[in-house]
Amino acid sequence: MSDSVIREHSVTVRLSTEERALLETLAARFQLDKSATIRKAIHLALVEPGRLPQVGQFVAAPNETVTFPVRLSERGSHE
Repeated sequence: MSDSVIREHSVTVRLSTEERALLETLAARFQLDKSATIRKAIHLALVEPGRLPQVGQFVAAPNETVTFPVRLSERGSHE
């Protein structure tokens, strides 16, 4: 999802208030604008369905009020 990609198509999507809030939360998590967030979500869901995002939040069960950031990295050949 490089900035050098020429984008020729646009889509308009109507969101509920809740969906808009979720999109804004996801955009903040990805540190992207809303358009780039939607492109990344499509990419993650369809192109790389088994891949986890490299940055996220871990939620300790069953207490959903306790979270901490998690950064994943690829395993090296020595592991």
